[in-house]
Amino acid sequence: MARFLHLSDTHLGYRQYMMDLREEDFYESFNEAIDTGLEENVDFFVHTGDLFDTWSPSNRAMNEFKKAMIKLYKKNKVMYLIMGDHDRPKRTDEVASRIFDFLGVKLLGTEGLQNTVINYGGEDILLSGISNMKGLRKNGLIEQYRKADVEARPYKNSILMSHQGVSPYLIAEACEVDSKDLPVNYKYLAFGHVHDSHLVTDRYPVFSYAGSTDLNSTNEVKNFVKNGKSVNLVEIHNGTVEAQRIRLKSTRYQDTVSSDYGNYMQDIDKIMSRERTNRKDPLISVTIHGDANREEVKMKINALRDVIIRGPVFEKEVKTVEARPNMSKLQDYFMAYFHDANMAILAENIFNSIKNEDSETSYRLIREIMKVE
Repeated sequence: MARFLHLSDTHLGYRQYMMDLREEDFYESFNEAIDTGLEENVDFFVHTGDLFDTWSPSNRAMNEFKKAMIKLYKKNKVMYLIMGDHDRPKRTDEVASRIFDFLGVKLLGTEGLQNTVINYGGEDILLSGISNMKGLRKNGLIEQYRKADVEARPYKNSILMSHQGVSPYLIAEACEVDSKDLPVNYKYLAFGHVHDSHLVTDRYPVFSYAGSTDLNSTNEVKNFVKNGKSVNLVEIHNGTVEAQRIRLKSTRYQDTVSSDYGNYMQDIDKIMSRERTNRKDPLISVTIHGDANREEVKMKINALRDVIIRGPVFEKEVKTVEARPNMSKLQDYFMAYFHDANMAILAENIFNSIKNEDSETSYRLIREIMKVE
């Protein structure tokens, strides 16, 4: 029997809302996930992509990852991982996580399907990895899944790691494949990319998006309030799989208030009174609809203690937005807008370079796509 921890989409280095404390939160939730695996004495770790928030992570982000991997190395534990879309270098360069191979970090499937056979308790396990395949690579993804299915056929125990948008877990415009296109000969399909967790255990293969370890956007709030953030503890033995979600306790509580001038304070108070898993101040995004005394609202909000308020945003009318589940990444919105994977990738690259104050990279990207010398 082998036990492993499945985690994903840790986005180390992300400074949500440009807040230092939010960057710290992402490190803390990642370290809790690692410590959870060690406390459960798992045999190995599986990370299904978007380890870092960018393919060129900061020194701080890499150092935090290094410290965690040293803990695994001292316990003789190995981490297997694949690249997410945030991890794949945007030009000829090395993958950041590969730098830590001397600590037992094993990167799989950078250019397509890659297999390794591991043995625990006298049982062989086929572990397959396919890193994120978007843009021009998307056309070959289904063929990679078919190839993987053939490889898995002789093995009683098998795990496939993949980082893709799969319908119906993400809006169709942002997906690369449908669930019917996934391999059927594996015992556990470990997926990354969708930030809300999904665990399907009533049939084989067991399928799971482990989900992100922290919230990257307000689109994740509804699922977070209901289910929290988590990792998967998985046992695989003699062709059977048992998997369970373990909820993370360190994730900062987030919620949203969309209210009118007469009720917004009561709605904030309700959120602040809820029981939480840690002592971190909750982060609440506030939108107020209709007429409001803006100066009074700001004064009242600034007077609040033990809470972090984003906003308030004032809207004259209540805006109705079509519910589109799991729009958890900026690129999902670009894809839904452009309906073109290459344009979505370009838009995200330009946004990230501007966010990082790298205007020269933005100009270079635009010149390349426009074929301007």
